[in-house]
Amino acid sequence: MKILLIVTMLFCSLTIGAQNDESVSLREKQKWAVDGLIALLAPEPATEYYDKNLECYTPVVPMIWFGTSWLNGGLTGDQQAQLHLRSGIFNKINSGFTILQISRNLYRGIAGISAGLQFEGCFYKVSSDYCAKKDGYKVEFVPADDEHKNNSLSFTAVRIPLLIGAQTNNRLFSLQTGVGLNFTSRFGAQWLVTAGLGPFTINYSQNLTPLFKLNDGTKVYPTSLSIGVDIWYWICRFYKR
Repeated sequence: MKILLIVTMLFCSLTIGAQNDESVSLREKQKWAVDGLIALLAPEPATEYYDKNLECYTPVVPMIWFGTSWLNGGLTGDQQAQLHLRSGIFNKINSGFTILQISRNLYRGIAGISAGLQFEGCFYKVSSDYCAKKDGYKVEFVPADDEHKNNSLSFTAVRIPLLIGAQTNNRLFSLQTGVGLNFTSRFGAQWLVTAGLGPFTINYSQNLTPLFKLNDGTKVYPTSLSIGVDIWYWICRFYKR
């Protein structure tokens, strides 16, 4: 009877140990994840990090985004600068796409850091009575005439976002914030915030360095608000069904 009891206890211990090993394997940690347009070219196993049993930090990234941008004659939002632009959100556009984002899991798949590569564009319509003359970092608004007819002002930039954030266990909601290092006619920096819900994001950016300078010396800072979508999120979720 004693021998039977000892064997039973040993068997139970081995079973519990096996279950613990299985639960550990099911909750395997994956330290790195890749997102962005470049992920669409990834082989099929790249979708594995969306397995709900993995502890993996995969925040929603705006693979493409579109929104509005407004210019201020100072970092604090001074509106006194003579910026002869048309009113309306569709006359002040911010858009772009994420080429690559690499995320690093820091704590149980709910906190991590990210870095990436993005392309951003800002486009502004100039008032019909004026035109914009852009010379690198300097911009001048002059009265429109036959010689000067440029009624648009545009800037494109390559941006490197460096972000820290968190996400829910089901990866339905994520929040990231940090800085973006960008290059237009010169190097600059932005404060970035991205909130993700499912495949959609709301994105906010505020330039910490001026985008350009007017002839009178006023430094101009853009602020942008946009809506984005993560196509890779859709693909991975559909693949896992």
